[in-house]
Amino acid sequence: MCAPFGVLAIVMGAVAFRTGWMIAPARRTVRRPRVYGVGAMVMGAGVLTSTAVYFAVRIGALPGPPWGALAGNALVFAGAAFVAASRLRPRHGQGPHGRAPRRAA
Repeated sequence: MCAPFGVLAIVMGAVAFRTGWMIAPARRTVRRPRVYGVGAMVMGAGVLTSTAVYFAVRIGALPGPPWGALAGNALVFAGAAFVAASRLRPRHGQGPHGRAPRRAA
């Protein structure tokens, strides 16, 4: 059920990381598109991990406690932290990608 959302998050994160393009609601508030892309990819991987563990436990292929679901949730939380960090302003004197801006000669 959640797997398409995980794949979609990974694809959107890869596009944001590679090109800087984001969905419309995020464009206004995100100041670091590459960090946003990493966060979206990590969140998508967490959703896919949690979904895979859920179905593995459900069919009986994974005995014992589902620790992989906890790992998937940790990935989702870490991705959310990256997405929140993408909304912060860059440090003073640095450009949008962490490098000092070039000065005109």
